[in-house]
Amino acid sequence: MMVAGKINSRNPNSQSLFENPFVKTLAVAVLMGIFLVDMGLGLFDIFSTRSSPLPLAFVLMIFAVMFIGGMVFYERQGLDTLSSLMGGTLAGFGLSFVFVSLVGGVQFALGGGISTIGWEQVISAVAGCMIAGVVMLKVLSHKLQNHFY
Repeated sequence: MMVAGKINSRNPNSQSLFENPFVKTLAVAVLMGIFLVDMGLGLFDIFSTRSSPLPLAFVLMIFAVMFIGGMVFYERQGLDTLSSLMGGTLAGFGLSFVFVSLVGGVQFALGGGISTIGWEQVISAVAGCMIAGVVMLKVLSHKLQNHFY
């Protein structure tokens, strides 16, 4: 007996909702749009208040963990010690920047900052980031496909 509207259907010919390319692409686009706008709001908050949303000790801990993880990753990929140290440093700085700006964006949004900017601007920014994110993914996917195959 089949129940209408169930995601896990027993029909082997039916396609799961999460296997649908439209749903997958839309989900990735929405998440990327929200992610990018949140980072932008975080940067706006950091530059307008001229302070970090996280204490320096937490930022340093995030950097340390990402630095060590990046260094080990690059060493396992076969890079020499100096190159893996540089890769770990770049990974630490990059991921710390992303995390701090994301936390700043969440704090800005929860503090009522979106209502001061205006919901129309935020929704327009999410829409623009969704489009830009999908274009970037498709171009990157095409470039990597041509490079590796």
